[in-house]
Amino acid sequence: MKILVDLTALDDNFSGIERYAASLALEMIKREEYSFILVFKNQVHPLLKKEIGRSNVTDVVIKGKNKLVFNQVRLPLLLGTIDADYYVFLAFPVPILLLKRNMVSTIHDISCWDCPETMKKLSKWYFRISHKIAMKKCRNIITISEFSKIRIRDRLHYPEKKIWKIYCGTDDKFQNFVKEEVVWQGIREKYHLPENYILSLSTLEPRKNLELLLKAYQELFLSGKLTRPLLLAGRMGWKMEKFLDTIDNSVREKIYLTGFIQEEDIPYLYSGADFFVFPSQYEGFGLPPLEAMVCGTPVLSSDAASLPEVLGDAAIYFKSNNIDSLKNALCNMDNHLLEMKSKIVESGRKQAEEYSWGREAGKLLEFLSESMV
Repeated sequence: MKILVDLTALDDNFSGIERYAASLALEMIKREEYSFILVFKNQVHPLLKKEIGRSNVTDVVIKGKNKLVFNQVRLPLLLGTIDADYYVFLAFPVPILLLKRNMVSTIHDISCWDCPETMKKLSKWYFRISHKIAMKKCRNIITISEFSKIRIRDRLHYPEKKIWKIYCGTDDKFQNFVKEEVVWQGIREKYHLPENYILSLSTLEPRKNLELLLKAYQELFLSGKLTRPLLLAGRMGWKMEKFLDTIDNSVREKIYLTGFIQEEDIPYLYSGADFFVFPSQYEGFGLPPLEAMVCGTPVLSSDAASLPEVLGDAAIYFKSNNIDSLKNALCNMDNHLLEMKSKIVESGRKQAEEYSWGREAGKLLEFLSESMV
């Protein structure tokens, strides 16, 4: 069976969606009984470069700049000339103009319907239209949690039997992480990290609900109930710079912004944190808190969407979008961290063992094989 995998999104960004696509592709191509065509934009992505020499892998690189024109014009024109048994889109939806048999598209979540206020208007309508077209054209839809599967079934009235649930996993760099002190000191200097800190890692955008975290942190800091610095790691997204300008100057001095974090540095940021906070109000899966757990960092999470499904009993939860609940949880974690930590760390690592890219890639290939019969 020959499977074409679209990896063009990896050239534009590398957040959770792109990591999902790259990680599954890396595991799938290890199965030598299948043949793969990996499609990239502008260059073979560094994460997959060393795998291109495999006898069962062919790479195709398409040049392009404008994201919309590339995704909806150049990409479908090129893919229209390639024959494969399956066309799999793991990051963003199948191009609107592409007409092929046996296409499979991924819908990570339906935030464009469930929480449209957290998106730009153009993005909201782009994804609504793309998802609707994908559901009509594709043989199956992949999604990343039971929560998203139910939302796609109930909100979009898509047949449950046509939805393939393929979870995220955790990378080897987290599972096998060993903290090297010399490297850690270099990373601290690189990102100007404080000695101790509370960590939140994500794209800094409205859906991640970092405004709630900042408001809670500011109130607790000004009242003297919380003094640990807050580290916000990740690429600056929509609306955040404007909100940060409203923070009191004395509080702002305790808030550290790292910007984009290099992949190899992420385990060090997790393991160096006193604890990890994930205030997101909507997630199809929620990979950062799971990665923090693998690195032995206690996790404080909202109870929104898929997060209780993914994190199980291994996280400490607060009520989503409730500032008083978040403040109480932050104070409790801050005051009782030492006595709670060993138990939380052990349960977190055990919970993370439930998720494996290799296992999920195997499931996807089984789905593809069975549907060919």
